[in-house]
Order: sequence, then structure tokens, then C-alpha cells
Amino acid sequence: MKVHNPSTVAGPFATYSHGIEIDEASRVLYGAGQTGVGSDGAVGDGITAQSELVWQNINAVLASADMDISNIVQLNLLLVDRKDFPEAMRIRDIMLGDHRPASTLMYVAGLARPEWLIEIDYIACKKQ
Repeated sequence: MKVHNPSTVAGPFATYSHGIEIDEASRVLYGAGQTGVGSDGAVGDGITAQSELVWQNINAVLASADMDISNIVQLNLLLVDRKDFPEAMRIRDIMLGDHRPASTLMYVAGLARPEWLIEIDYIACKKQ
């Protein structure tokens, strides 16, 4: 994948890139929105636990496709409460490390279940 952060656009404001170009000889995985729910169906208690579970779920889906975090080319992060931003971003930054996919952050009035605080969907690709 090729990163696009042209000098004619204000630099990224966080850990993301403005654009990611995918090589045509790549497998593409479209990841459904993952929430802070464990494999046992239990919802994490608070934003820290839910954020960690979201990324555990993303890692599990990526691994099932023989991919990892470095294969994510685009992600959308949805938060219900603005006060959760610093902690959600702290965990996101740890999980992404030096990787900078294209990214969008949205604040929403609610998710599918009222106890869910965070959801992330994504697109990943891996060269064949």
C-alpha cells in the first residue's frame, strides 16, 4: 500500500494518513463494526475495557484472514461520548503503533445497543 499525505493538505491531526492506495494484486477484507463485547458476550465495563475488546476482536478477524493491524488501510471509529476520546485514542495509538491508515472519527448519538460506547469498522488488504 502507498501512503498519500500531500503537502498541499494540512497534515494529519492524529495517527492516520489522508489516503492509502491499494495495489491491484491485493486481497481485501471488509471488517464489520467491532464493539467492546467479548467472545463470551460480556460487554466491557467502561471505555478502556471496551476499547481493548474492540481491538482484540479486530485482531482476531484479521488473523482469521492471515492479516494483522499493519494491513488495515482505512478505519472508522465511532464514539458515543466525547469524554471517551482521550482514552479511546490512547488505546488506538498503542494498537496501531507506527501504522497510519486512512481514518475517520465520528461522534454518534448511540450505537445498536445502549451499553456500547465504541465501534470500529475497517478495510484491510494484503498483497497476494
